[in-house]
Amino acid sequence: MKKKLYTIAVLLAFAIAVTSCLSNSEEVEITTYDDTAMSSFSLSAVNRYVHTTSKSGGDSVYLSKLAVAKYPFAIDQYQRKIYNSDSLPADCDLKHILVTATATSYSGTIAVKSATSDSLSYYSGTDSLDFSTIREFRVYNNTGDKYRAYQVQVNVKKQASSKMGWEQMPAGTVMPTTPMAGWDFIYNSAGNGFMASQDNWITSFEETFDEDIRLLPSSASASFACWKLGNGLSYALLVGNSDAQDKYAVVWRKVIDNDNPTSSSWVYIPVEVNNSYALPKLGKDSRYYLLPYINGSVLAIDDNGNIYQSRDQGITWKTSSTLQSPTSRVLKASTDGNGGIWLWTRDSDDESDPGIVWYGKAGEE
Repeated sequence: MKKKLYTIAVLLAFAIAVTSCLSNSEEVEITTYDDTAMSSFSLSAVNRYVHTTSKSGGDSVYLSKLAVAKYPFAIDQYQRKIYNSDSLPADCDLKHILVTATATSYSGTIAVKSATSDSLSYYSGTDSLDFSTIREFRVYNNTGDKYRAYQVQVNVKKQASSKMGWEQMPAGTVMPTTPMAGWDFIYNSAGNGFMASQDNWITSFEETFDEDIRLLPSSASASFACWKLGNGLSYALLVGNSDAQDKYAVVWRKVIDNDNPTSSSWVYIPVEVNNSYALPKLGKDSRYYLLPYINGSVLAIDDNGNIYQSRDQGITWKTSSTLQSPTSRVLKASTDGNGGIWLWTRDSDDESDPGIVWYGKAGEE
């Protein structure tokens, strides 16, 4: 028994000695910071519900994503306000927005105050927030006993724009290639017909026609467009000038079975007597840029910047106050598959002039 008590006493003495040594050594310091500030704030995802009108006058809505990089946010550290100077389009969904918020390096957590009560929740960049009203963000220090509050306001236009919004792109911007549903077309050397390929010209075949080939547009003025219809089908369209038609451009179409593309021929679309919206014939040295657009429609843009839209696959072509070009001299045009229109323009006749690339999208200013 005495031996056990002696052993315990020795262990206690050793522990006291070790504790004494540690207390005499250099103490570990823990630094805390009181400074708190929001260092950056931006949108990361915003849905848009774009309204369109069909050729019969019916309304339809389709979902798209806002180009959020075009709407930067300013942080006023003095007034503790965060806001966007350029208002979002009116058709944006403000109730479900994803944002990216970061604080200074010595700050602690970021919290968001409820829109309906005083409760707080931790900020998460993966959870959408309701910005239909001003929201309060709080940046806490790393001890959690102090914070700085910011009032975040997402500004939005009061009504949808009916104009085409255009943005001048930086020098050197490369225009996207217009989607062609995997098909390419090129006139033959004689200029009285054309070839088609769906594998980048590894294989190809000569197209056939149901009408007189004198109604084909000249190779210099011809422009093709092609888009998918679904169920293994694609729709190809061809427009241009022909000596066989004095007043209007000629329009041809083909419904392509992608598995058996030679099973159908190109069909000429005649201009009916009661058609007041036929595509005009252009001058000798002019041409259309034929571009697949949104909701199965197609655009024809001439080199003077006039934009015609067909919603019935090439039968009628209409201009509108919405689709307006920023220029009257177009050297090239394309679409990107997301409702965007790209134009390469040059105001002078100097071919060394790099010109300007414009990006436009309906419904934004």
